[in-house]
Amino acid sequence: MSDTTVILRQSRLGLLVFATTVVGSALALWGMHSFEQSIHLELVAVQSQETGEVAKLKEKVAELELLKTNYSKFEGLRRSGLVGEADREGWAETLLKVHRTSGLPDTLGYALLAPLALPDANPSTTVAPVQTHDMKLTLEGIHEVEFFELLKTYEQQVNGRFRLESCQLTSPGSLGLTANCLLRFFNQPLTPPSMAPPS
Repeated sequence: MSDTTVILRQSRLGLLVFATTVVGSALALWGMHSFEQSIHLELVAVQSQETGEVAKLKEKVAELELLKTNYSKFEGLRRSGLVGEADREGWAETLLKVHRTSGLPDTLGYALLAPLALPDANPSTTVAPVQTHDMKLTLEGIHEVEFFELLKTYEQQVNGRFRLESCQLTSPGSLGLTANCLLRFFNQPLTPPSMAPPS
């Protein structure tokens, strides 16, 4: 039996412990490397998600700033009756009130026609089209100056914006003439149009 064999036999336990230690260390290093890669991938995923959330937050902050900047303009349009629900009942009541306080003859007649979408409006499922509301006026026994003064006072008091679309002044006489006019109100509803039922 050689010296090497004797040494190996006597060192067998130590060699087994050493081999076990080497294998265990290698396995531990491999496990730590795998764990590190797993943590790294998780970190990358979290960072990616965080970047997405930060981008969304920046977008929302920008939208909020835009709303803050334009809120006063929007409120002005809403108060003037151009935006929101059309105050059709208020338009009629204000006309009657202005006419009553004007001292003009009790010959006022009016008809408020059904609202129509602006002819050139692009159809949309999210934004309601701008609407026009035509009001036909008839007044008898009135002078031109009185009539236009009545319209001016009405424009100052009514909660809405209109233009004088057409006007015919006919039948002049000693008591005045007859005015047949069309006022056109404009309004942008905030509620989107209802979806058509599926056919």
